[in-house]
Amino acid sequence: MSLHSQGAAAEITPYISEYAYIDTKPSMPPEADIEVKLEPIIVDTKQPEPKPDVKPKAESTAPSAVQCIRVVEDFGHKTFVISGTRVHFPFQPYPSQLGMMNHMIRALNSAQNTMIESPTGSGKSLALLCAVLAWRQSFEVKHRQTLANVRQIIRRYSEHNSMAFVRQMLAAKHDHPFAEVPVPKEDSKHVDIPLSADLGDISDESPAEPLNEITPGSQPLVRPDSEQNVIIDTTIASPVLKPDSEVAPVADASPVLLLNLALSSMRETVQYILDLSEATPPDGLSAADMDELRDYIKNAAQVKAIPRIYFGTRTHKQVSQLVNELRQKTPYRLRSAVLGSRAQTCINNRVKKSGSIDEECRKLVEDSMCKPHRIYRKLLAHEKLQRQGDLEIWDLEDIESLGRESHSCPYFAARELSGTADLVFCPYNYILDPGVRGSTGVELEGNVVILDEAHNVENAARDSGSLEITDEQLHVVAMECRMMVDRGKLIKDHETVGTLASTLINWLRDSDHPYEYLEFDTQTAVWPRSGESLDDLLERILLSPLFVFQLQVSFSAIEGYIKDVRSRKERQRRNDDDDDDDDYNLYKKGQPMEEDEEEDSRHLSTGSMRLLEQLLRVLGHLAPDSPFRQDYRVACIRKSKSQPMPEDAAASELKRKPRKRRRIGPGLATSDCVNVLAFWALNPGVVFSEIAAKARTIVLTSGTLSPLDSYASELQVKFSTTLEANHVIDSQRFRALTVECGTSGELLEGKYKNVDLLSFQDDVGSAIAEIVSRSPDGMLVFLPSYSLLAKLMARWKVTECLSEIEVHKRVFIEPQGGSKEEFDRLLTTYRDSLSKNRPPGCQPALRGAIMFAVYRGKVSEGIDFSDYFCRTVVNIGIPYPAFKDVKVILKRQYNDDRSTPNRNNPSQGVLLNGSKWYDIQAFRAINQALGRCLRHKMDWGVIIMLESRFAQRWNVERLSKWVRQYMSVYRTFDEAKMDLEAFYKTRIKEDIDAGIDSSLVNDILPACSSLDLASPTTVAAHTACFL
Repeated sequence: MSLHSQGAAAEITPYISEYAYIDTKPSMPPEADIEVKLEPIIVDTKQPEPKPDVKPKAESTAPSAVQCIRVVEDFGHKTFVISGTRVHFPFQPYPSQLGMMNHMIRALNSAQNTMIESPTGSGKSLALLCAVLAWRQSFEVKHRQTLANVRQIIRRYSEHNSMAFVRQMLAAKHDHPFAEVPVPKEDSKHVDIPLSADLGDISDESPAEPLNEITPGSQPLVRPDSEQNVIIDTTIASPVLKPDSEVAPVADASPVLLLNLALSSMRETVQYILDLSEATPPDGLSAADMDELRDYIKNAAQVKAIPRIYFGTRTHKQVSQLVNELRQKTPYRLRSAVLGSRAQTCINNRVKKSGSIDEECRKLVEDSMCKPHRIYRKLLAHEKLQRQGDLEIWDLEDIESLGRESHSCPYFAARELSGTADLVFCPYNYILDPGVRGSTGVELEGNVVILDEAHNVENAARDSGSLEITDEQLHVVAMECRMMVDRGKLIKDHETVGTLASTLINWLRDSDHPYEYLEFDTQTAVWPRSGESLDDLLERILLSPLFVFQLQVSFSAIEGYIKDVRSRKERQRRNDDDDDDDDYNLYKKGQPMEEDEEEDSRHLSTGSMRLLEQLLRVLGHLAPDSPFRQDYRVACIRKSKSQPMPEDAAASELKRKPRKRRRIGPGLATSDCVNVLAFWALNPGVVFSEIAAKARTIVLTSGTLSPLDSYASELQVKFSTTLEANHVIDSQRFRALTVECGTSGELLEGKYKNVDLLSFQDDVGSAIAEIVSRSPDGMLVFLPSYSLLAKLMARWKVTECLSEIEVHKRVFIEPQGGSKEEFDRLLTTYRDSLSKNRPPGCQPALRGAIMFAVYRGKVSEGIDFSDYFCRTVVNIGIPYPAFKDVKVILKRQYNDDRSTPNRNNPSQGVLLNGSKWYDIQAFRAINQALGRCLRHKMDWGVIIMLESRFAQRWNVERLSKWVRQYMSVYRTFDEAKMDLEAFYKTRIKEDIDAGIDSSLVNDILPACSSLDLASPTTVAAHTACFL
């Protein structure tokens, strides 16, 4: 049987409850067909015994390790061998999950980047977690086994050959005479160290620090549950000696010591043996041994370390969902951590009540006035966070609760725990933003990066590479620098920074800028422009390459000065704590410091230093030798300080008077404006190429990545494989349809020129009222903008169409702006109106609810409207980005310029032209909105496009695969209405006959994985034992 990488596992569906999907050719290119065979599933919580015909290598004395990743035995999970990796899964996976796991493991095995599009509700997150953790577990075993095998081969070589070459090898490596290298005088001893011992990454060049506790004569730390051991020489960890160690000349070194020195530089030792014995194996070694050494050198980059996994998603809420998936549904247990913000984890009431939590936290930490921070390491040793503890896998809420109990800072504890974790969860801006990545200690080199909900990665990467600075921020920097100069601290360096800040302020506030993009409350001038290149501008505003170099030197000096000040404060705090000094107690209560002490402790604020760091990073991309120099536009923006009133819910739009917006003109004083210096990255590859260069494998996954080819083009990264998975829902359980004409027979075309026509607004209202009268329970309606939403609500109120809708469903309107708490209350009210007072017998609610929302708004992303919370999604118009937006204009121009090969720079990637990029942004927003319903296998619903342009095939092709292949087009509304009515009646009757809410199926699935869940009767018959 042939199975394509994009063909999911559809062909094995009839066998899914009896057989496992096993890839017998994992080394084949991803594009090729995979020959698969079906074998009985191994349902076992323990590793099976090796097959009798598979003989282990006789030379290896190191059995498999007890790994950092444990597999718990109380899940009743099933075991699958996928692409050579044993995967434990909590229940029978869907065919699409098998396809995803196979696709991902193959990419990880070959250290390649991949993209996976899988519809929301297809079990994507669970499949990704199980696949990557199973692969890491397998990699760890192979990694340690390989190193143990190579060490044994080197030992056998030393028993039959001279090790004198070690002297010359290490002398060349350390670039000094070998006789000067200090070594222990006494002979080494061997100590059995379990492979599971937490010794860090045992690589061919292991540093001394991770093992400096293990010296000759000492006992290594071992885990009590370890069973298997491998011989490791303790002197591998001892090139750094204690001060009182005896030192002997290398000439007196014993053979055992030479062996251990050779093992501490294993890659050079292996290369020497291979170079010396090209024709025949040396004494004591076989041809198989030489092959093992060649494989080691060939794969040295992968063997060097066990990758850490960074799993990023869009929001903190989605991070919590991933942690719950790992904790509740997978059998894997490992060292994991979650990175979050101060706002989420701070337990200091004084900080939480401040206007800026980040700034107040930094200030108190720097002044040693935050007690939770001073004792945050106490939280690291909490028993619940330890291996096999109650919170071995924890979320931010868990560590925040523990922090309150122990009065220890959860924020800094989480950051430190992430440094030793095998799996780190975080919002993906922690990975994309270079500044955040550095401050939180995210290390990408050689590690695996998974970005879930990655449909926003392109825009997020561009934002991470951009920078906007206001004249008010620059004023703060200038004032702080003047203060430091007056105090005589690093006068030259602070003058350099202050001069730049003052120059930029004067330039921004200059009223003679040639603004070419004019709006009512914003004016924008952009460089390069006709008559002035980017180089000319940077020279004029004091950002020439020479001055940027001076700025970097000054920044480094100021940064070093601040570190010294903070170190002195920390030492003083510790001394005062030890002495229980009364003056310090008064100081802790807020009493002022001595005047001299206060003078010595002053420095630039954290905000100013962070601003300078971001500026220097962007200026590095604008350097003459930077490959990204042409990817930036510099802008001067002048905005009115008058705050625009939020275009909130339609009701408030109807009540308020037309807003008077102030047009900025030459006569407007600069004090009435905010002036902004902007550096806009138009190429997301500016940020993403650095991530791709460091990471071993990047996995982008979402339910709405289509069209996939645009991602590789925009991110400037090669994705060797892609996968578009099918939905787990049977095609009979949902409808996708396009309606070309409204109830009046007029064409429904939601273009900009049509949406103000009353006939269009009335047609859309009548169509929605007809759908509302037939659609059960919850319903979502998406529109291109809040302004159109307000216009429709105003018109429908006049025509009483809104009243007709309210007869059948309670109306909710997504607010523009507002706080998270306000939106959460609105969402709770919407859900309560559907879940409370439901009639018995699984019948629809007597009166449903309808939510009017906007593409790219809060409702369209990351919210689960499963089952009766949403049975129908209606889409109006196509949400193209605002075509007059300055960034959109510049991006389209940039893509047009890069849409053809550059003869002067052949390595420069070719992008989609501006029009295609513009189209893709709209359809990606639509695809994201479509995924709000149909959230699991037994869910059902309808997707309706009230837009005639979806009758055109090229527009349908831009929708996600699971929608486009089932799209039906109806010319008249009456035809569509008949089909809808029949579908709703069939589905409602089936739910009532089955006697079960499909919302309960998620709880039932793991327990009844062997049942035919496509049959509602089967589900109903097996419900009682699960409820």
